[in-house]
Amino acid sequence: MAVQMLLRARRIGPLLVAGVLALTGLSACTPTIKGITGVGVDADRQPVAVLSWCADRPPDVVTFFAQRASISPSPSTVATSTGWPYWPGRRYAVPRAATSPTTVRLEGFPPDPTPGRHVAFRLFGVASDNSFTSHSVTFRLAELEDMQPGSVLITDIVDNGEVQRSVSVDEFASLGQNAC
Repeated sequence: MAVQMLLRARRIGPLLVAGVLALTGLSACTPTIKGITGVGVDADRQPVAVLSWCADRPPDVVTFFAQRASISPSPSTVATSTGWPYWPGRRYAVPRAATSPTTVRLEGFPPDPTPGRHVAFRLFGVASDNSFTSHSVTFRLAELEDMQPGSVLITDIVDNGEVQRSVSVDEFASLGQNAC
């Protein structure tokens, strides 16, 4: 009987250890979403990241990069690619005293040489300790051409797909507050 218990413990022990490690790994990897990111233009028609959050502090940085071989969530469903020189993306600091919603000017964007109209970009806010992030926005340069200051382009998830829509700053602020 002691031998059977020892064999059973040898079988169950590794399974328990594997289960605990799997649960720890699953719960520690993904930061929670506590905000929303959009893109707009300022009064000078320069691109700005727009952030709204429900966390107790603002995100530390806006991470911004070109999508590789992706579909921009626009009604045209035009395939995008980066057929222009490599652009490593950027990180823009969010002021520590920022209040929600806030804008962050995207200095150096668009890059030179300017990419084609169908190249997709993605940006989102993130805390430097990875405790939270914001829902990202995907856009193309062509989609910024008709934007007016005071409107924000966001990416919604509808039927497991990405759809873009333009919202007012007030609606955007509300979406960020409701992200928690």
